[in-house]
Formats: sequence, C-alpha cells, structure tokens
Amino acid sequence: MTRTFSMPSLKKFFLVVALVLAKTAFASNEDENLLSNKTRWPPKERGGEQEQKPRFVTFMISPGRTSTRSMCLLFNKYLHQRCAHNLFGEARVEDVESFVEGITQNYHPTTTTTTRKKARFESALDEAIERKGLTFFTDVPFFMPGMPCRLLVEYPEARFLYVHRDRMEHFDSVLRMHCKWDAPIHCLNANNKALRELSWGSYFQTFCDEHSKICGENPDDKVIKKNNLTSLMSSIWSAHLDEYEQSVRECIPTSKLLNISLGWYNETSETKRFQSFFGLPEENNDSLALRFSRLHINDDLMMPGRRQRMFNNNNNNNESTSRGKWRPLIMLTGPEQSSTLVSGAIRKALNETFEVGIKKICPKELINPACQTSNHRAELYAKCIPSLYRQKAVQMWNTCSSSDLENVFHEANLGRWKFTKDTHLNGWHLKTLHERGHPLFVVFRKPEHTFPASRRRGGGGQNYFAFWRSLISTTPENVRMLPAGADLLRLRNYAKYVFDAIVKQRDHHIFAGTTGIRGIQECLGHFFHFWHLITVAKSLNVPVFSVESLLLSNSRDEALIALKASGACTSSSIGSAETCEAFVDNLREMQSVPTLMHVNVTEIFKDASSFSSVSLMLDREKKYYERTKCAPVLSTVTSWCRDNVRNCATVSDVYSGATVGTTLDYLSPLKQGGVTNIDEIFNRTFSPRGLLLPGGEEKRTTEAKRLQDSVVYLAALVGSFFALAGVARFFRSRKSLEVVQVI
Repeated sequence: MTRTFSMPSLKKFFLVVALVLAKTAFASNEDENLLSNKTRWPPKERGGEQEQKPRFVTFMISPGRTSTRSMCLLFNKYLHQRCAHNLFGEARVEDVESFVEGITQNYHPTTTTTTRKKARFESALDEAIERKGLTFFTDVPFFMPGMPCRLLVEYPEARFLYVHRDRMEHFDSVLRMHCKWDAPIHCLNANNKALRELSWGSYFQTFCDEHSKICGENPDDKVIKKNNLTSLMSSIWSAHLDEYEQSVRECIPTSKLLNISLGWYNETSETKRFQSFFGLPEENNDSLALRFSRLHINDDLMMPGRRQRMFNNNNNNNESTSRGKWRPLIMLTGPEQSSTLVSGAIRKALNETFEVGIKKICPKELINPACQTSNHRAELYAKCIPSLYRQKAVQMWNTCSSSDLENVFHEANLGRWKFTKDTHLNGWHLKTLHERGHPLFVVFRKPEHTFPASRRRGGGGQNYFAFWRSLISTTPENVRMLPAGADLLRLRNYAKYVFDAIVKQRDHHIFAGTTGIRGIQECLGHFFHFWHLITVAKSLNVPVFSVESLLLSNSRDEALIALKASGACTSSSIGSAETCEAFVDNLREMQSVPTLMHVNVTEIFKDASSFSSVSLMLDREKKYYERTKCAPVLSTVTSWCRDNVRNCATVSDVYSGATVGTTLDYLSPLKQGGVTNIDEIFNRTFSPRGLLLPGGEEKRTTEAKRLQDSVVYLAALVGSFFALAGVARFFRSRKSLEVVQVI
C-alpha cells in the first residue's frame, strides 16, 4: 500500500522540524551564557496574583563616572547579558519619584502588597526585562537616593553592584561630564534637569545656572575652571554621596551587594570577588579582567596611574601608536640573557606596570603561552608563539598563519600594554612583527657569559637545548620557509655534521667535569637562535645590541653612546632620546643589585659589597672555559659560516661582541687572510689526533676536502704531463743519438 502525503501535512512536518531546530539553537546559546537566567519568567497567573520576577537582574547603583558604560559593555559583549546604558535617563521625573516613594508608602519589612497598581516606571522596567530581555541596568536614575531599596522590594532576587573611587578624582570627572553633556543638553530640559538633580544632588541646579563659570569654551577639551563655586559644589555633592552610601549599606544586605573599587580588575582578590559574586568560572577570571581593562573607553574614567598602566601614551614617543594603532614595543631575546634586568629598566622608563593574567612565577612575558593563567589564552598564544608550554616535541622554528597571529594580538590588545619581552621568537616572528609596524629591538648576551646555563624546568639550558633539537628535527622545506632559510639550512647541516662527529668519537673522557655533549647542544641552540635573529634584524635595520655593551660601560655617557649607535633610540624601537636616557639610568641603578641577573648569582656573591657587573662576567667566563666545551665547537661553526654563508662575517662579529658597522657586508676572513686553523682547534681540545670522522678519516669541511682533492687531481695531471714530456724527450734524445752514431 502506497502512502501519500498531502501538502498541508508536509508543511506541518517542516514547520515542526524548524521549530525544533530553532529551540535547539536558542538552547545552545543559553549554554554559552555565563550568567544565563536559570528560571524563566512565567506568565501572569490567573486570579490577579503578582507574577514572579526574573531571578538574575543586576542593578549598578553607583553614581555615573564609575565605569558604568564600560561595565555595561562587559556584560553585553563578554557575559552575554543584555544591558542598555542610561536607558531611563530621560524618564518622567514624576514616574520615578512615585516609584521610589512607594517604599515609604506601601512597604513594610514583613509584608508586601500584591494587589496594588504598578507605578508607571515599574511597568516600564518590567517591560524592559520581560520583552526586551534586559538584565543589567545602570546610570541615571538608578543611583537616586531611595532607588536601591525600592528595587530590592520589587526584585528580591536581584544583585547590586557599587563601584567606588576617590572622591576628589570622581568629582573632577563628574564636572567634565556635566560640561560635555549636561550643560548643552540636559540643563535645557526641565524634566531631565530635575531627574539629575534628584540623582546627583542639589548642586546640579547651581551647575546648570553657573556652568559658564565652570566649563571651558570647548567642552571636548575637558577643561574645568576651579574656583570657589566648584569647591562649594564638591562639598554639597560629597555630603549627598555620604547619605546615599549610608542608605545603601542599611538597605541592601551584603549577600546581594558587591562593593568594589574602580581598579578591581588590577587586583587579583577583587577580581575573584567579582567572579564569585556573579558565579563566573574561575578559568574566566583573568580573561575577564583583561577584557574589562580594554573597555575603559573614556580616559578620564581612570586614575592617572592606571591610565598610564592600561593605555599607550606619549612617553613611548612611538609613531605607530600615535596613528591610533596598538603596536607595543617588543624586545626579542633569549633565556638567561639578563632580560629580566633589561626589561625591568624598559618598563620603568615607559611607566609600564601591566601584569594582569601572568603567573607569579613568570617574568613579565605577556605573550608567552607558558606564563598565562588562562588556559584559553595559553592555547591561543601557543598556535603562534613558541615556548615549552605543554609540548612533548617542542617546535621553536615553526611559523603560523596570519589569522592566528592576529588572534594573538587581538586577545593581547585587551590589556593595552606598552611593552613586553619574549625569549622564544625566531627571525620569522621578527620579520612579521616588523611588517605589522611594531617597534622592536634584539638584545643578547655572549655565550661565554651565558653558559653553563641552568637546567631547571624552564631554565636556559632546557630552552636552548630545545632550540637545537627542534632545529635539527625541522624538515628542510620548513627551514627554507623562514627568512634567510636557505643559509640557515646549510649552516644547520654543517653544524650537525660537526656535532655528529663529536658524538661518534669513542673517547669522551675530555668531557669529564663539564656540561658534556648536552652542554654543546645548548650552546648550539644559543648560537642558532641569535644567529637567525641578528641576521633578520640586520636585513631590516632592526636595532641589535649586547647586554655587555651596556652593563660593562665605564659611564652613563658611554652606555648611551653604545645604545644610540645600535639605532635603538628612535620611534621604530625604544623611543626618544629621553626614553633611552631613562632606560640607561634605570639599568645602571638596577644592575648594582645582584639579583635576577644570572642563575645562582646570589650564591656566587654572598657579600653584596663584592658584586659588580665586571666581576659577574669574569666569573661567567671562567666557568664557561672550565666547565663547557662550547668554545671550539662554536669557533668551528662560525669559521665555516664566515667563509660559506653570505653576510655571516658581520653577523658573527655582532654575536661575538665586536664593534661593527650597521650595514651587511660579504667580507670573509678567509679572503682577508684571518683564518683560524680549524683542525688545530680540535687537535688541541678533543683528541691528540684531531676530531676523527667515522672510518678514521681526519675531519675537514666538505669544501676544504673538495678543494684539496681538486689540487691533488691538478697536481697529478700536471705531474703526468711533465712525466710524459720527459719520456718523450728521453726517446727523442735517444733517437737523435742513434742517428749520429750511424752517420
């Protein structure tokens, strides 16, 4: 039997399916809502009983200029709660007054009226909640005296948020707002003026009458004329605010009221209170603080110190930030390069204090995945930023897509910081950041002042070992994708050839008492990390300087000369001459304390009076030559590099700390006659017979071997030629002699 479906049946079927899908979609949206209402607002029941109010409605009852707009944006954008800022800012003053007065006329602590007629303002508020789905309310008139208490009666499950700030600073911000918005708009409207007088206090009438004596000619300039009138208004407002805050404390129970400071997002304890009060998951805590800090859209909302902390200012003197783009200064360096000391001096020079969302045990590496307290942010950063974060096979030489990199800085932009360092970025990152317009510089410490490095978790030894092992495991195709990739690949292959020859030697007694073969790999990781950074930086004119050029300078002027010679005192790097001077001054002050400059430095210099940067470097050099076998290996690799890799002479000079020009050259020491005999280095260091390759063949470079073979072949050919010529001459002479004898 064949069953047929009529068109109405099909329409009904598809309609049901569509409704089910729509319900599923809306349900999934609710799941994503961190503050979603768990209880629906049921329709009004029959019999005239009052309907149940929604559970999770939040009223921000602090006066304006306490981040009301920013908080509204936070709930809208990140907590998925609907908020309309200043929705009732032009409500009829009679309606608002009748709603507030209802608390004294109809309310008793033990009874509520369920059959009374709603006030007009209450009906409008209910409609905003029920039909528009709004759950967060702020600004005028919600900080009117008596309003919070009345709201608690009508919405017993509601929560209340009060953000307080310094009174003097607060009133200055309020006056600027009055001049910009109230003087030209609300003071000219009788209803709006009356509503604001009830909310702000009786001084508002005086302001409207005398605003020409207070405000500047252009309200956008935010200039306030301080005089006796503003002092009187401030006193009236302060007394009004005292009474209002007292009424809030008496009316709203502490379980329903969150009282926090304006800078709550900069304090971990305050941020946790915010998270706990609104029932947010802990993992969203730091991300929430970063996002809120980004939402401060008006500078005068923030204290001067916090404004410097969260936003770029002219202290950086950076062209890219002056154009409105967020392009923070980035220092590219490596582990155990005195980077904490250098970055600390830079942060102080730039008035940078941002550190939200970073683990306490980490230095201020704001985009390092391993330093993020938020797992979400760590995973996002790890797509582009190399680190030891949760990786079994660490990849230090990979690239990433432009979209992934933009996601990193979009997330980081929530903090709006001015400077960070990173110890794992390679030349590709440097080139990409340069193309984005970031001011940059590279700073490093010479290997003899770095090794032996710490092998603790996250220490320099572990990181540089990862640089080397990751490089030799990266496919040739991926290496070639990097800037200067072809040269990097050739140099890597030669270094691996040298390293393999060392490993395959039978006699390893020469490594006794040293960091051994593992130490050589760490040194190679340091060399390749900075070889790549310096090579790319020089090709882009990004400043590069060594820590020693600053720490070992004899005077402040000498350090400044070295810094300026590197090109760092420009808008494309550290900044103006004044910023560089502040940086050098901070560095010279901070370097006198034996902390955070190198591993175990406090054990070496238990007596602080014996400490100096010179003594530290001498101690490091002594341990480098006594406890590592890095010097002959790096000498061999750099010598080959100078002769076979374009521009390697300049890069090697920079890496060794020699004074060089700023342009790249193609001068090889071999062509200048300044070659160190590589075999002699190995003969002196590794074995009486030299470094032997598998099969007993004496070590030599491929190029040298090919050259020697060519000379041998040529000599043999020439020798054969002369031998044949000699034989021919012999037989010719013999024949001539025979002819003479016959004659």
